[in-house]
Amino acid sequence: MTGLLATETLKLRTLVLPLAVLVIGAVGSATIGYAGVQIAAGNGETPTLAELAVAPSQPLWFLAVIVAVLATAGEFQHGTVVVTLLQVPRRGRVLVAKATVAAGYGAVLAALGAAVAMLTGAVAVLVSGGQVTAGSGLVQGIAGCVVLAGLWAVLAVGLGALVRSSTVALVAVLLWKFVVEELIPIVTRTQEVQPWLPSGAANAVLKGDEASVLSPAAGGLLFAGYTAAIVLAGAMTFIRRDPA
Repeated sequence: MTGLLATETLKLRTLVLPLAVLVIGAVGSATIGYAGVQIAAGNGETPTLAELAVAPSQPLWFLAVIVAVLATAGEFQHGTVVVTLLQVPRRGRVLVAKATVAAGYGAVLAALGAAVAMLTGAVAVLVSGGQVTAGSGLVQGIAGCVVLAGLWAVLAVGLGALVRSSTVALVAVLLWKFVVEELIPIVTRTQEVQPWLPSGAANAVLKGDEASVLSPAAGGLLFAGYTAAIVLAGAMTFIRRDPA
């Protein structure tokens, strides 16, 4: 397993995309942090570090999903998964290694983004003559961003193994996020279902009881359940179906 983890890590370290995404995530987080301070200043407010830390969370999650999907589904599309399985025939271990490395990558990306957003925002506040405050839930917010980014990446690995197409997987994520989750409350004629959907569960982790019927812990467990379901489906497909 150690060798597999090293191999999957090496793949991410030597490819251009994962490194480029880290740079994009950092630059984007800096922009969001600065913009958040300017927007708040226009309303006569000053954002706290806790608010700045979680501001870039959703874009960072999607960037983690992109890398994780390409790291899994991309291997099927380019046929490199065959070489991997010739070296390590035990497919379950291969998928676990991919999920573990993807989770680590997502966590690093989220931690980097939160740090950059806080640093940029704090500098912008100080330059404007304001006072930097930590705010409530700073540690919880950062931890939530990091954990959820890891879970999103793991979910993307499972989805990539399930559909075996990077395009289909990414389109499915976007459609679910921006279309299906908006339609479900309308179709079911009940808004109470929204907090129980994946995005609602993720929001509960960051915002807690103030904005959701779910506690941060409950939201995290619910999202982990969604992740486990996708990964299980992907694992069953990966193990039973010929990768060629």
